[in-house]
Order: sequence, then C-alpha cells, then structure tokens
Amino acid sequence: MNRLSEYVALFQQGTRTVLSRKEILIDQRNELAKKIAVMQNTLAKLDDNIDGYEEKMLKYQDENLKQ
Repeated sequence: MNRLSEYVALFQQGTRTVLSRKEILIDQRNELAKKIAVMQNTLAKLDDNIDGYEEKMLKYQDENLKQ
C-alpha cells in the first residue's frame, strides 16, 4: 500500500488516527525535501557548466583536439 492510500484509509477511520496521519505527512515532506535537495544540486552543477561554456569548450578543444 502506498503512503497516500494508507493516509486515506487512516482518514476514513476518524480522529483516532490523527497522529498516524501527521507522521505520514511529515515522512512525505522529508522525502520531498531530499528530492528537492538533489534537484537543486543538479541545477547548480548545470548552471556551473553553462557559465562560460563556450570559453571552457574552446579551451578544451584547443588543448585536446589539436590535429
């Protein structure tokens, strides 16, 4: 059972499941925060690669692809 299904099942059981439902929400938030952190790291690496791309590539080509 996925977390959303579990949440819905608990919700249908009423107020006695409030703490369990809150735990699911906190867990889901934490998982999402981890994914966002990975994506932000990837975005930063892409931004770094994009900055000065032409100059970096020309330098690399000049140094490594001389014919």
